[in-house]
Amino acid sequence: MSDQKMLFTRREFLRTSAIAGACLTIPQFLTESAAFSQVPGAAPFKDDRILVVIQMGGGNDGCNTIIPHSNDDYFRARPNLAVEKNDIIRVDDQLGLHQNLGGLMDLLQSGDAAIVNGVGYPNPNRSHFRSMEIMQTASDSERFEKHGWIGKYFDNCCSGTAEPVSGVSITQELPQAFAGNSGAGVSFLQPNQFRWIEGQGGDSLDAFGKVNKTGHDHHGEETIDFLRHTTANAVIASDSVIRAGRTKRKSAKYPNSRLANSLKTIATLIAGGLPTRIFYASMTGFDTHANQVNQHANLLRQFSDAVSAFQRDLDTIGVGDRVLTLAFSEFGRRVEENASRGTDHGTAGPMFVLGKKVNAGFHGKYPSLSDLNEGDLKHTTDFRSVYGEVLSDWFNADQGKVLGKEYPKVGVL
Repeated sequence: MSDQKMLFTRREFLRTSAIAGACLTIPQFLTESAAFSQVPGAAPFKDDRILVVIQMGGGNDGCNTIIPHSNDDYFRARPNLAVEKNDIIRVDDQLGLHQNLGGLMDLLQSGDAAIVNGVGYPNPNRSHFRSMEIMQTASDSERFEKHGWIGKYFDNCCSGTAEPVSGVSITQELPQAFAGNSGAGVSFLQPNQFRWIEGQGGDSLDAFGKVNKTGHDHHGEETIDFLRHTTANAVIASDSVIRAGRTKRKSAKYPNSRLANSLKTIATLIAGGLPTRIFYASMTGFDTHANQVNQHANLLRQFSDAVSAFQRDLDTIGVGDRVLTLAFSEFGRRVEENASRGTDHGTAGPMFVLGKKVNAGFHGKYPSLSDLNEGDLKHTTDFRSVYGEVLSDWFNADQGKVLGKEYPKVGVL
């Protein structure tokens, strides 16, 4: 069975067997399977640190996010897109923030934000799909991997402690970052909808039957095990997710945006005691090929206001020192603006690490705006250096087991 076919059947099954709706019913084919009976409730993690990952989908324009306000090359390359000097929030003599990043500036001033410049990887890929796959699997651009860096962390560093809700993604589908052997990871948009319901007309059983018919070859059996294990995990996790999501509390005021709503949900689940080690949230829209000015400004405001409210909320709950937030985009954008007053797919861009335990300020060298690679920035920090530091210094994990080797630290923790 080909990998492409295997992925299709998995998606078909998970789509038609929606873990959503109003009532919990454990399907008969799961209760009768060994896969269901062998999924244990694991012990809690020994420490209480939490990581929140934010995906800024589409390719965030780093040059208009972290602005080299003293560099004339920036203003020459962007006659229409450059932020006016008087509007830039100046952080130091060289760099500043977009004017809509006031919330992020507050976090910088309070010592709760670290910004890594020039993040990328060798031989960059400008495809959204492939670059995001590289970022989520922590692989090289020449190597394809099916397991994500978070999944590999659960597999290799959390033996005996990973359970389904060790990883929670506030998204429609589980990101590839969670893919692994442990099955530690579930996804939903609203906690109170995280329940099993069978598809219309028995589609879920039909889909599962199709997979069962794939034969007795190794790949077919692996796919069936994956489906049983994933579904069993979701059913088992449902109760604890719904219970934590019903936690009554006084929260900080959040703006009205998708990201803010996701972060508010995460804060509620943390307050409710859900034993989750890594949460995942996302926002989209950063693919600003045309008419970028207003669109990008709005996205940056959404991001800044959401993470600022989230940090305040964590402090209200009393867990501000336990939570680290990591925000990334799959790539940056080209230095020069295009004819449509936008920017095209580029390479390096900033990464954000937020929380009370960070070494606040800028880290990594800001890329040159004149020494370019065919119009693109040359990355100065490998994104796996940031991942590696989070793994080793936040989770006290062996980054080599997850990333394949040790990467030099950036100094954000």
